[in-house]
Amino acid sequence: MGMRPILGVAAAALGVAWWLGTAWADQTGTVNVIDGETLEMQGQVVKLFGIDALEVDQICLNGNRPWPCGDESVRSLAELIGGQPVRCQTIRNVGGNILATCDLNGEDLAAWMVSNGWAFADRPASGDYAPSEEAAQVAREGVWSGEYVTPSEWREGKRLKLPETPQTEEQDDGLPDYGPLNMAP
Repeated sequence: MGMRPILGVAAAALGVAWWLGTAWADQTGTVNVIDGETLEMQGQVVKLFGIDALEVDQICLNGNRPWPCGDESVRSLAELIGGQPVRCQTIRNVGGNILATCDLNGEDLAAWMVSNGWAFADRPASGDYAPSEEAAQVAREGVWSGEYVTPSEWREGKRLKLPETPQTEEQDDGLPDYGPLNMAP
């Protein structure tokens, strides 16, 4: 195989990589909320830059009661967007996924998630949202109102110790229920 076909393939690959990285420099459209930091826009996965949001299945404690904080994170972002067009600007393309800053009518979605306690500032990626995280912590917004593990700890398998609930007569004892026994002849 000659050098010319190899150079052609390499040039094509660079062209595709350039297109993927620049084609999303500034897109506006409707989105589907996948999780607290991930959107789908025009068939493309877009991750909000600079934050680490709660995992969808994540459970937190509030007043010693478990609550689905991960679901709440997703629901809150979806309600904020409410079908309105979102504008995203690419920071970089990582493995075919776009890492971007996105806003709704000028409001930075990542900053909103952190300010409302549904995501943490990803300090190694960017320190931009650290002040918003500190303000959410002081105001006890979102997860800051109770106990949680960070999303990275959750992905590693760490879980909160959920309170044990005492067994009551109404709870299932694991035996088949035959209903009330009728002893009358």
